[in-house]
Amino acid sequence: MVLMQILIFAAIAGFVLIKLYNVLGKDVGAPPPPKPARLGPTAQGTSKSSTVTPLRPAYTGPAAAGLEAINAADNQFDPKHFLEGAKIAYEQIVEAYSRGDKKTLKALLQNDVYTRYAEAIDARKEKGTHLDTEIIRIIKAEIKEAALENKTARIVVEFAAEISTREVSEDDPDEIQVQNAKTTEEWTFVREVRSRDPNWKLAGVATLA
Repeated sequence: MVLMQILIFAAIAGFVLIKLYNVLGKDVGAPPPPKPARLGPTAQGTSKSSTVTPLRPAYTGPAAAGLEAINAADNQFDPKHFLEGAKIAYEQIVEAYSRGDKKTLKALLQNDVYTRYAEAIDARKEKGTHLDTEIIRIIKAEIKEAALENKTARIVVEFAAEISTREVSEDDPDEIQVQNAKTTEEWTFVREVRSRDPNWKLAGVATLA
């Protein structure tokens, strides 16, 4: 009698297992699959070093805020390249003024500054004198101020240089005045940041020494 009861319970248990297998499949009793992990910044398949662009060094000094503003408006702006160009412009303007070369000055100066230079050249010619100016060396060229005002970039550069000037009279070529001096001046350059013209123009000169 006991054996019969055991066989009956075994048959019932087997029937139940077969039904569960047919309904749920082979993974009966297996733990649920884990939830997919969220992809964080480092789980995208690329390292930080390959996705982050190195930042350029921050501008420093009293002109830093202005240089940042100019760079934000014109991402091609580079203070080092600007300063090299400013040195070249300094030499060209000094030499063009000495020769009386208005054409070169016209391309490098703002209109009001050009007018003053042109008038000085004309006055010199009326006086009958010629200048021969030589820049012996540029001692210092440093950006002192920078600003962005209504899409116009303005940068002030302090130049210190040793300059030799010979003034010759047309009436008496033997009358020569030679002056060797160290000059210190602040030159202000401006440029419209939206302009296609990459050149800066001289907008003012202030003598410091």
